[in-house]
Amino acid sequence: MTASIYLAIPLMLVLSLVETAVLPHFPLFGVSPQLAFLVALAWGLLYGIEEGAVWAFFAGFFTDLFSITPVGVSSLSFMVGITAVIWATQALPTSRLLLPLALAGLATVISFIIEIVLLRLFGTIADFQSIAILPNILLVHVLTILPIYWLLYLIDRAMRPRRVQL
Repeated sequence: MTASIYLAIPLMLVLSLVETAVLPHFPLFGVSPQLAFLVALAWGLLYGIEEGAVWAFFAGFFTDLFSITPVGVSSLSFMVGITAVIWATQALPTSRLLLPLALAGLATVISFIIEIVLLRLFGTIADFQSIAILPNILLVHVLTILPIYWLLYLIDRAMRPRRVQL
């Protein structure tokens, strides 16, 4: 693992604050995107499963810290969802356009279902009616992953240019 953890902690803190304090005032299709989750997913797609899991842990930790869910629920669901799709990318062809869209949708579904089940087990929610917002969250995450992924990709290319071999 690289020193990206020193970037992950403050970035996820800021994204979680924006996610809980600002974004609820500007909903898309009735829901707010989970920016920390999407940034962790994009980072994991660019840097691999270990980096993605670390970033997903901090994304979930700070998301839980600023919400009413028990601490650890979002961390676990984010880590499982993100590591599952990053692991699946090893068997898929590389695509910088379609793959992030499909993986954002799949990671969202996996993490959302795990989070709902854990919240039900902890008694935080009474039933599974909140699964009705899954299509809206899925749509918002699929629409917002590409700008986030490409921004991180372009920053990565600018900060670490690739060596040309002859």
